[in-house]
Amino acid sequence: MSWSIIVWSMAAAVCMTFAALHFAVWLRQRDQRENLVFTIAAMAAAATALLELGMMHAQSPASYGEIMRWAHVSVAGVIISLVWFIRLSMRAGRLWLAWLITGLRVLILVPNFVYYPNASFQEITTLRHVVFLGETFAIPIGELNPWRVLIQLSVLLLLAFVLDAVIKAWKQGQHRRSLMLGGATLLTIVTSVTFSALMVRGIVPSALIGLAFLLIVLAMAFELSLDLIRARQISRELKQSKQRMSLAVEAADLGLWEWDIQHDKVWNTGARDEKAERCGHDNLEAYLEVVHPDDRERTRTAIIQALNGSGNFQAEFRTVSHDALTRWIAVRGQVEYGVNKKPLRLRGVSQDITGRKKTEKELQELRLEMAQFNRIMQMNELSSSLAHEINQPLGIILSNAQAAQEYLSHDPPNVSEASEILADIVAADRRAADTIQRMRELYKRGEISFEALQLNEVTEEVLKLVQTDLVSRNVMVECQFAERMPLVTGDRIQLSQVLLNLILNAADAMATNAPDARRLYISTQANQDAVLFAVRDEGPGLSENMDALFEPFYTTKPQGLGMGLAICRSIIEAHGGWIWAENHPVKGAVFCFEIPITGTQYSS
Repeated sequence: MSWSIIVWSMAAAVCMTFAALHFAVWLRQRDQRENLVFTIAAMAAAATALLELGMMHAQSPASYGEIMRWAHVSVAGVIISLVWFIRLSMRAGRLWLAWLITGLRVLILVPNFVYYPNASFQEITTLRHVVFLGETFAIPIGELNPWRVLIQLSVLLLLAFVLDAVIKAWKQGQHRRSLMLGGATLLTIVTSVTFSALMVRGIVPSALIGLAFLLIVLAMAFELSLDLIRARQISRELKQSKQRMSLAVEAADLGLWEWDIQHDKVWNTGARDEKAERCGHDNLEAYLEVVHPDDRERTRTAIIQALNGSGNFQAEFRTVSHDALTRWIAVRGQVEYGVNKKPLRLRGVSQDITGRKKTEKELQELRLEMAQFNRIMQMNELSSSLAHEINQPLGIILSNAQAAQEYLSHDPPNVSEASEILADIVAADRRAADTIQRMRELYKRGEISFEALQLNEVTEEVLKLVQTDLVSRNVMVECQFAERMPLVTGDRIQLSQVLLNLILNAADAMATNAPDARRLYISTQANQDAVLFAVRDEGPGLSENMDALFEPFYTTKPQGLGMGLAICRSIIEAHGGWIWAENHPVKGAVFCFEIPITGTQYSS
């Protein structure tokens, strides 16, 4: 057997072996497109080597031309596969240039099969046999095909594509891959072009393309083999990581979950709820059946917003088990996107927060009780002024009623005067009723009820309630309310309690001032996101320990409990705002709080 048959056959065998290996890899992992492209390239390179061997031992010009015609097909397969392998593995190379090379190599096949004998020769007139290393080879002699310029153009474009990809990959830090793939490809191009030009001129018996392509196949196989080794190593590390994560999840009492969006499969682990565990591999709708009906739509909406928004998913919902046991679950997740921002997976962690919710409910009830107690204490402080506030309209009603009786006893009765007096009686009655209603609301204990409120209106209601007390203390109030205040979402009773507390505290701070130096300044403002309330007194100001003002049981009053400002802070924070205090640069102290506005709505 001749040495050329052994060498070229071995080259083909090596290519086919690599092709079979990586085709098997692709069959197991269909998303590894580099392995499929390599398989096509390696098979095309093996075919090129065998066809080149056939050309070197051809017995006639016709057989030589026919074999070369099919060699153009295998060469196109190698070049096209090489372009897309570089594009996939190096994530480099201009996409339009890759498509241009692909289209051009396909276009070359048209004259290759339309014109006889192939795209390289317009006519092969004879074969010249030469002896090379002791073996006789056939060299074609004939007229070159003018379509051969397309072959040369495709080679130039391939060279440009490879150089561009190598430069970009090198800048990205892919030094070894750039050297291996880029160097092998460039060396193959130079070798193939050189020997192809010598072959068509009858100087050498072969273009050695089959052996040159073997160099590319070896470089591609080397990179893919390293990828397989890295994948194996990553798999081991991932297994260890999963074991460590499982321990951490169990220690933190967490559950892991994942929703495969494309196949609509839900997987979860660590769930306490048995029904949820059974639904672990069902679709999303089946999994949502575990969620409490009152929380189901809200949870589904949160998922949709995560898919269409930033990708962050966060929700809290109740689950109902087969024994009707309700649990609270908190979930956090992140959407994984594919090509064109297409959602592929939503995965995250879950935690049973039933105990936390129970504690929060107990704390909420305790806060409500403390807030009610604080309001009762405030009403106790205002008892004398409130009694006067009620006695005054009652006295007016009594005197007006007596006067009305006098006018009606006249002969004839003075109806007009009696009617005016009755109108005064109605007004006084309403005034007393309003005062009593405001007191009842502040004494009332109940759950927080959020509604759209106008802070100016709430402030005016509180000022009416404390007006008599402030007058008795010789406190003058100056109000500066912002016009067209936006609405806030809040509980009217709790916000009234905050305002009442801050106003009374400001009045207490000026108790030692001279009667004509007791001024209270109340203002409201609005910005793009929140409304601001501020109350300023002309007292001695705050001490340096201002951070402790809002802490429970801290007080500067001899008879104080130290809960008023702490309750104010909890109420404002429950409304999504914050409260603070500072000394005024001129005199006294300023207490302020901010509450987020409700959209862009304004009170009518």
